[in-house]
Amino acid sequence: MYEYIKGKLIEVDTQKAIIDVNGVGYKIYIPSSIYQDLINKDQITLHTSYIVKEDSQTLFGFITKLQRDVFEMLTTVSGIGAKTAVLLLGHLEIDNLHIAIQNADIRLISKVPGIGKKTAERLILELRDKFQKLNQKYSEDTTLGKKPAIASDAIAALMNLGYNPSQAQKAVKSAIQDSDEADLSSLITKALRSI
Repeated sequence: MYEYIKGKLIEVDTQKAIIDVNGVGYKIYIPSSIYQDLINKDQITLHTSYIVKEDSQTLFGFITKLQRDVFEMLTTVSGIGAKTAVLLLGHLEIDNLHIAIQNADIRLISKVPGIGKKTAERLILELRDKFQKLNQKYSEDTTLGKKPAIASDAIAALMNLGYNPSQAQKAVKSAIQDSDEADLSSLITKALRSI
């Protein structure tokens, strides 16, 4: 129903943004990962997904169409509702979620609050092929797709050292963008320097 909403940002926190569009305030739930991109902005555009249930009508907003499409894909998995899908996108960047699904990394996915081992297994089983199709559609928007196995191993190594999934993902993504090295230990070292 709503493809996107563009307007003046009135209020934002890690769970929601309120956007004024010609005097109408829209409350839009967001993944916590995009909060930093929204603060200190005046005018914003969020690509939206409109979820209607018996007792509620809710808007979920994302900075990119890819984020929105992944959110909608996540909600097709049985046991994954809109709130869980937003949590997943708030804790795992799309590239890393894709890598975790491709590598059947149950441990990484189940670190997200509200996702247990069985739900992680179901996600992997149901989304592996769908993610491949989505990845082809948005291939230019993914950065870790070039080195999926090494990126996943580097993220796992940083998490074993005690870094949270978000820190590990950002550090590895930064290290991959800054380097052409295909060596795991070099990638981990470079990622540790950026934390």
